[in-house]
Amino acid sequence: MMTTTVFIGGTGTDIGKTYVTCLLLRQLQDRGLAVRAIKPVISGFDPQAVEQSDSGLLLRAMGLEAGLKNINNISPWRFKDPLPPHLAAENTGQPLNLDHIADFCRQQATEDLDFLLIEGVGGIMTPLTYHHTTLDLIMGLECRCLLVTGSALGTLSHTLSAIACLQQSAVTLDGLIISESPLSYTDFDVVFNDFTKIIPHMAIKKISRHDYSEEIFSLII
Repeated sequence: MMTTTVFIGGTGTDIGKTYVTCLLLRQLQDRGLAVRAIKPVISGFDPQAVEQSDSGLLLRAMGLEAGLKNINNISPWRFKDPLPPHLAAENTGQPLNLDHIADFCRQQATEDLDFLLIEGVGGIMTPLTYHHTTLDLIMGLECRCLLVTGSALGTLSHTLSAIACLQQSAVTLDGLIISESPLSYTDFDVVFNDFTKIIPHMAIKKISRHDYSEEIFSLII
């Protein structure tokens, strides 16, 4: 079986990547597909609140216990400081290594899987080291990508910039998912329609807050 690897990237932090990844997990599993999700690097991780962490939410969506052992299996690089990962790692005296992260991701794409979902940290251009960004990781993995964005003021500029970076780097972008922000710049449906007019060639889905019914799996199947 050939595993399809999809990177879930974002236009920034706290944009809805974990929410989208969990929803994808459930929708793919409901269709009888073997799927695993990982988040190799996470900052702002509180070991006293693992169930509420992004990694804990991914584990629960996979039907696994959100304990530290399982957390370590999907998120080996965890940092307590809520900082960009290159700074959070530097504070521990153990800077990140892009090759090590990429190797870990490749090892997760086992033959028994239909899909491997990799949730990124921060945005597409978030530094992992002083010389490499999340985009470099995506390029090195040569995998497909879904881009998650929000609906707050400024999202159009951030989204178009991220799309330009991905396309200029020849990354296969399967689609855009707009996750409703707590403070949208206008009505969410208006935001969605605005995106469809500005990027008419892009496959776009929207997810309203607390709505688990939106079908998004078709973007990657």
